Amino acid sequence: MFFVYHLQTYAPKNRAWKKVIDYVNKYEYVLIKDELSLNALKHELCDVINRINADHPKLKRIQYSASPLDGSRTTRIEARVISGGCPDLVFFLDICKVRSVYQFSEKANVLEQKGGEYE
Repeated sequence: MFFVYHLQTYAPKNRAWKKVIDYVNKYEYVLIKDELSLNALKHELCDVINRINADHPKLKRIQYSASPLDGSRTTRIEARVISGGCPDLVFFLDICKVRSVYQFSEKANVLEQKGGEYE
């Protein structure tokens, strides 16, 4: 399981950027069930950006990338526009792998004990 722990968007400079930001904002505070779903999310965002680029051919192209950070524990998805050799970020989305899940249960103490010892 993965979760979106940081989404940073930047002020849109044109209609295409605004469309991308409006689309990606719906993924803030989202849990991603598994690796397959994470890959689907990456491809979906890439497709949306390519579609927006096709809808606005006169504007500078928004470039998409998804890459692992810090030893594959975090994935960063970002979009940027290169203008004058300098990249302008449209957004970046950091996705982390969930280490564990906590769930309250009144029988927690019974479940934690095994052979008289706590695990």
